[in-house]
Order: sequence, then C-alpha cells, then structure tokens
Amino acid sequence: MLQDSLIEKFSEYYGSDPKFVIRAPGRVNIIGEHTDYNDGFVLPMAIDRAIWIALQPRQDRQVKLYSMDFNQEASFDFNQLVKIDTSWIEYIKGVAWVLEQAGYVLSGWEGVLAGDIPIGAGLSSSAALEIATACAFSAVGK
Repeated sequence: MLQDSLIEKFSEYYGSDPKFVIRAPGRVNIIGEHTDYNDGFVLPMAIDRAIWIALQPRQDRQVKLYSMDFNQEASFDFNQLVKIDTSWIEYIKGVAWVLEQAGYVLSGWEGVLAGDIPIGAGLSSSAALEIATACAFSAVGK
C-alpha cells in the first residue's frame, strides 16, 4: 500500500516516524469540465487515487521534500517565494505564497511525497498536491 511505503521511506530518510500523514484525493468531473470558472454547473467526484505527504515540523521557515515519484529532493525558503522553474516543487511553493498573501504565518516542515494519480490524465493530480500542501501547512501551523 502506498501509505505504508511512504511512511517507510520517511523513516529511512529522516530516522523517525512522521508526525503527520496527509492524503488528498484526485477527482474527476462527471459533468461540467472547465465550466466552473464560467458559472456553469459542475459535478466533481473524488476518486480512489491520491497524493500523500508524510511530514514533520521544522524550526525554521523552510520546506524540504523528497518526491518518491520523481526520486528527487527539493526545498525552498519562505523568504524567497519566487517561481524558478516548472518542477513539482513550484506547486508547493505557490500554495505557500498564496497563504502568506492571505495573511497566514507559515511554519516550515519536511517530508516525503508520493502519489498514484496519473499525471496529465485529467484527474486533478496538481489540485490534489495543492490541497495536500495546504493541509500540511495547517497541520504544522502555530
């Protein structure tokens, strides 16, 4: 199971169990694809595939993540929330930027990220990543 693999990888990577494990599902629109922002009717439904983040708080203003899907580590500092490229970490950085613009005081965290939503399949993998990220910030918030 993906959750078990995620927790195992977190323990290997950080030498302890995660403080939080977060899941955000992908979704499919049964009706109304691309009509939501045009005042149309939509009927989205969560699916059984998801993005998972196992994490623990940090004492600084940084986010450090290892992506199991890309076998890649990435990080950023809240003092440098500018778009650098088009990699997966930019979605997480974008959520941090929006939350700070809305007045939230964010705390740093580190973790391991994994998912089983096919990328680019119209199942909202990026939206699930953003929701999981918002939940991670909420979990470690002060």
